[in-house]
Amino acid sequence: MILRLLAAGFSGLLLALGLPKFNLTFVLWVGLVPLFWALDGLRGRPAFLVGLVQGLVQNLVVFYWIVYVTVVYGKLPLPVGVILLVLLAAYLSLYRGVWAWLYRWGEDQGLTGLWWGPALWVALEYLQTFLFTGFPWMLLGYGLESTRYLVQVVDLTGVYGLSALILLVNLGLWAALRGWSRLELVWQPVVAALVAFGVVLGYGYWRLPQIQRLMDAAPTLTVAVVQGNIEQGRKWDPQYQGATLATYQELNLQVKNQRPDLLVWPETAAPFFFLRDKELTVRLVDLARQSGTYLLFGSPAMEFGPQGDFFYNRAYLLNPAGEVTGFYDKAHLVPYGEYVPLRRFFPFIGKMVPMVGDFAAGPPGVVLALPQAGLGTLICFESIFPYLSRAMVNNGASLLVNLTNDAWFGTTSAPYQHLSMAQLRAVEHRRSLARAANTGISALITPDGGTVWASKLFTATVGVAKLPLLSLPTVYSKYGDVFAGTCASLSLIGGLLALVAAWRRVR
Repeated sequence: MILRLLAAGFSGLLLALGLPKFNLTFVLWVGLVPLFWALDGLRGRPAFLVGLVQGLVQNLVVFYWIVYVTVVYGKLPLPVGVILLVLLAAYLSLYRGVWAWLYRWGEDQGLTGLWWGPALWVALEYLQTFLFTGFPWMLLGYGLESTRYLVQVVDLTGVYGLSALILLVNLGLWAALRGWSRLELVWQPVVAALVAFGVVLGYGYWRLPQIQRLMDAAPTLTVAVVQGNIEQGRKWDPQYQGATLATYQELNLQVKNQRPDLLVWPETAAPFFFLRDKELTVRLVDLARQSGTYLLFGSPAMEFGPQGDFFYNRAYLLNPAGEVTGFYDKAHLVPYGEYVPLRRFFPFIGKMVPMVGDFAAGPPGVVLALPQAGLGTLICFESIFPYLSRAMVNNGASLLVNLTNDAWFGTTSAPYQHLSMAQLRAVEHRRSLARAANTGISALITPDGGTVWASKLFTATVGVAKLPLLSLPTVYSKYGDVFAGTCASLSLIGGLLALVAAWRRVR
């Protein structure tokens, strides 16, 4: 059993190395083979334990940056930061343990692992996207975001299609290795893996030039993303707020001669209550007028009502005259970053960001209007939830914009992970995406998933590009997670059939 657990841990390490920032993408195609070896012949609790260990190792490596965030900015002792990392990794590893247990149970009941394994994996990833508000950070398919042709399939399947492909290829390889060692002819899994890989690759070779032709013929919007590189520790210091605005003013002037149609600042780039703080509001409005274009920026907001005061993580859109033409309130909030869930049961747990009280969520799907385009705004980790960008695209967004403040992450792998997930939103919906991050990584991304410009971490800079505005609906934007839902349905039906078969045997 020790060897099996070591193999499972090695599998977890391989998968983690296949994800950003390590980006050893090739290991994703073999990374699950040690796990399949470790699971061979197991059932019940041992299978669950093997899956749990595999997931635990993978998640500890993927999410090591949790320690940095909680210790440096949460001001928690290092042992507490490590404990929080282990707790998060352990929770996410439960999905892998459940997958391993059900996968082996299903095989024992006669279900074909060739479809049962990938379908069950996708079903659990889909569950992870929504359960307990959801945390679909670095699902397996995101490791393929740099594979230009394979990634095109997400406009049909979403990221879940890439996860299923990785599972299928690993299953085919494992079947070939096991069959070779046992002198068995196992052509079905190998052929299925090759066919699936060929179909996805072929779709990419067909779809990519098609999208690029549409991009060449599409109208464009000149977008400038501004990365202020404001130190997180000083950002909310009242004495530093004026200097923050001066930094953005200087960066705006660098691109004024290029006459962008839209300037984009990061999440909470204005670290004060815009429209409430009169002096700083006047300065920002004057700055917007000087730029002579539309300005989209993040700022906390406070609204008074009969039920009390409500705080929002908001993005404001100003026109060239400095007038507010619309705003978007973040709809999917970060637990313990922007609000404390179950506070009355755990009163001793507070927010990681103590500047204001708990934020309230705004309505999803809000689209802001430019003369040339509708803007779908994703604030911070909203970019990892496909349903939010889908709602905006279906409401008329022809450009996606991601405002974020990744200063919390330092130089860890998290900024690279965060960017890779945002990139897939552009491909899913065939929309350009402009990403403004306080300290990086800011980027300008085209509907084919290409990066026109990307910043370095912790530099004050501006990126400008003409982004094509496509408006065609994709299968994914129109029908959503049909692929993931089908996998979940297959898993449920397969499980029920296996239960019936097991019951009949017992009788």
